[in-house]
Amino acid sequence: MQISISDLNIRKGPGANYAATCKEVFTVVETKQGIGSAKGWGKLKSSVGWISLDYATKI
Repeated sequence: MQISISDLNIRKGPGANYAATCKEVFTVVETKQGIGSAKGWGKLKSSVGWISLDYATKI
């Protein structure tokens, strides 16, 4: 996936109600629906957390 914004929050779980963690570029290995994202949430391969798929583009 390619991130479409420069300041995307990585969350500790699949929802906006989870705390934000670091900001980097990662591979998404799982997707789930959750609060705060119309397109769902993507779990990062590094296991650091989840990102909103509203701000990512599959490549």
